[in-house]
Amino acid sequence: MIARSAAVFGFNEYSRQIAYQIRNLYRDFGLFVVNEEEKKAAYEAGFLVELVDLSDDWHGIEKRFDVSSLIVFCALANDAENVFLTISLRATFDKLNIVALAQDNESAIKMKSAGADKVLPSLQIAANVIADMLEKPIVTKVLHEVLYESSLLNIVEIEVGENSPFAGRYLHDIHFKTHYDVILLAIVDHELGTTFSFASKGHNHHIDIGDILVVIGYPDKVERLKQAIKGQVWPRSE
Repeated sequence: MIARSAAVFGFNEYSRQIAYQIRNLYRDFGLFVVNEEEKKAAYEAGFLVELVDLSDDWHGIEKRFDVSSLIVFCALANDAENVFLTISLRATFDKLNIVALAQDNESAIKMKSAGADKVLPSLQIAANVIADMLEKPIVTKVLHEVLYESSLLNIVEIEVGENSPFAGRYLHDIHFKTHYDVILLAIVDHELGTTFSFASKGHNHHIDIGDILVVIGYPDKVERLKQAIKGQVWPRSE
C-alpha cells in the first residue's frame, strides 16, 4: 500500500533534511525526538515535535496514524539507538514500512537484520543530494520514491580506487547512460572533502583516485559499472 502518512525519528543533520523534504508530501506528518536539545532545535525550525522515550509502548502510534499506510524514518543520530528503534517498531508492527539510516555499511547490515525495509548508508552524501534537489519538484518526487518508497532503482556511491582505469579521465569522456545504463548524479572530489559537483551543472571534472561517483540505476547495471571502475571489466570504448 502507498504510504499516506510519515513519521521521522530524530532531528539531526540528516533527519532534518528528510523532515524538510517530506513534511508536505504526506497527508499526515509527525516528528519525534529523544532529547530536549533536538526538541528545541526542531521547534525553532518551525516543526511540531514530540519527545519520546525509546522504551515507550509503540502501540500509541496507532492513535495518531493509520499504520497500514505509514512510513517511518528511523533517523536518530546514534546507530545503536536506530537499531533498537527499528527492532522495537518491527516487533510491534509486522507490516510497518521502515526506512533506517546508518553511518556506514556495517551499520546498514545491522539495520537490515533489525527489520528495516530499506537502509540508507553514508548520510552526509545522501543529505547533500536531497538538499540540492529540494527546489526541483519532479526530481524530488522521483528521488523520494527511489530512496524511501518501493523502487528497483538504487542510489549508490562508488569510490575510484588506486588502480581504476577511470582515474585520470574526464566525466565528459565517459558515457554513463549509453554504455552502462546508469545516471551520474554527482561526484565528490576527495581533495575538497565532501564538496559536491553535480553532473547537471556541466562541470567536466577530472576524475582522481579517491573521488566518489554517485549514480542511480538498476542493481545489475550499477554492479557492472562498479566492476568497470575497479578494472575487473574494462571500460567500454567511447
